[in-house]
Amino acid sequence: MTFTPLLAVDPLLEKLAECWVIADRGFDAKDFRREIISRGSTPCIPPRVSSRIQHHFSKLLYRHRHVVENFFGRIKRRRRIGTRYEKLSETFLGFAMLATILDWLHFEV
Repeated sequence: MTFTPLLAVDPLLEKLAECWVIADRGFDAKDFRREIISRGSTPCIPPRVSSRIQHHFSKLLYRHRHVVENFFGRIKRRRRIGTRYEKLSETFLGFAMLATILDWLHFEV
């Protein structure tokens, strides 16, 4: 069986050569793990509860994923970002950067 990656994941995997790939349990698939390893990266994916093979993953490294998830949750509180009012990717990126700056200022100041 050959691995056919999702269109959104394939460009990311190309840029993540020789580093850790941290993902949630939804990405716990044998073919996906093989694809990550074949590109020279190390998967940090917790195994599903129902999985027969319990792969090892770094719990310490996986905790950092939570920080990133919380960040996206905070900037999605901005209605314009969460509902994606902007039609052009350039204007959406601008508002996403603005939301990021406001989030950073809120926690730094």
